Amino acid sequence: MDVTFFAEKKGGDINSFDEVPENSLLGGGRFTKDQIGDLLGCFKCSASALSDNLWVLPTSFSENLAVIDDEQLKNIAIDWADEHSWGKY
Repeated sequence: MDVTFFAEKKGGDINSFDEVPENSLLGGGRFTKDQIGDLLGCFKCSASALSDNLWVLPTSFSENLAVIDDEQLKNIAIDWADEHSWGKY
């Protein structure tokens, strides 16, 4: 499924993609729910799903991602690739 991740914003609920502020978009792609769960586990964070296609990540996620170095990010990507959810593909 096509998924979009965005950062949680203070002061207001978001109910649809059209309401997501452009500066809060973090990325996206074609992932299963299991792959998303494994990704969140690798980053040791949780998320809220507004729908199957729209996921809200906590502010701390984007703050941590902004300061992570390349080697740490590479290691997280390797860990995610080794998760069971990728075994089906």
